[in-house]
Amino acid sequence: MTRHVKAGLRVAVSVLLLGALAWLCKPAETWQAMRGAHLWSLCGALCVYVASMSIVAWRWQLLLAAQGIRIGLWRLTRYYLIGFFFNNFLPSSIGGDVARIMHVRHDGCQLELGFSSVFVERLTGFMAMALLAVCSMAFLAGVFKKMPVLAGGTVALAVGFMGVALVCFERHAAGLAMRLLARIHWRTVGETARRVFDAVHAYRARAGTLAAVFVISLAYQAVLGGVTYWVMRATGLEAPFVVVFALMQIASMAGVIPITLETAGVREGLYVLVLGEMMGYDKALTLAAVVLVRVVGIVGSAVGGVAYMLGDVRVQESKTGA
Repeated sequence: MTRHVKAGLRVAVSVLLLGALAWLCKPAETWQAMRGAHLWSLCGALCVYVASMSIVAWRWQLLLAAQGIRIGLWRLTRYYLIGFFFNNFLPSSIGGDVARIMHVRHDGCQLELGFSSVFVERLTGFMAMALLAVCSMAFLAGVFKKMPVLAGGTVALAVGFMGVALVCFERHAAGLAMRLLARIHWRTVGETARRVFDAVHAYRARAGTLAAVFVISLAYQAVLGGVTYWVMRATGLEAPFVVVFALMQIASMAGVIPITLETAGVREGLYVLVLGEMMGYDKALTLAAVVLVRVVGIVGSAVGGVAYMLGDVRVQESKTGA
């Protein structure tokens, strides 16, 4: 199956899920609820969302600095915004990571060091998300015990992330991984993979940096939870923060499995199922609130598109001036 076919299938699944939810929740009522949202509250949430990119850029900056690479926070924030733009407007969840790696490479960062910094940053972010998701499900056991498949899948993903971290940072597991990579002799794949893995494993000696990055990841998730809750209150949905936060973590974990485009349809369906079906909140209002959360994210990531275009303009001007 080609890459374009896979992307098309993901888009199709997202459209089908969103269409089914719209039909279930009555499109007219959902649209009316969206129109009734408090505009200035949505604008405030959007501003906080865009500003939060500096938090994850700081996280990335610490990992780069641990490798001796010094890049300013504003520049990395711009790269992060560009990455979010690619994630939201391309049918791939890794396009943004590739864009970020290429941008720091233009700043003089070696390819394997750029890749390892982004990989470790993403891994610690997923581990923080997994921890919060599992803790949230434990806190809301009465709700999630009725969804054993969802709960089991979330725990399985959390264990998977722990396993990846073990392979990357535990000495014996990393040694086994290196021996397996040494068996790959096809072209330069094995050598390249070993260099990248060495760069990732080198973070093992930076336990303080990894701990700081993990704490920053938890703080970032808290900010995103606040943004999500703010948008939902602006729409008129008065669900408890802890429930909204838990659903956000679990829906984000579901995004690791590439069955839809940026969890489109899955995230909305989860909120409608739990808040609308199981907890009795108005389904149309719930769907409207979750859709507006997505709209805030898309509009926020569009700022990255502007940053990308402005960067290209400056590059062209500098070449012309030269």
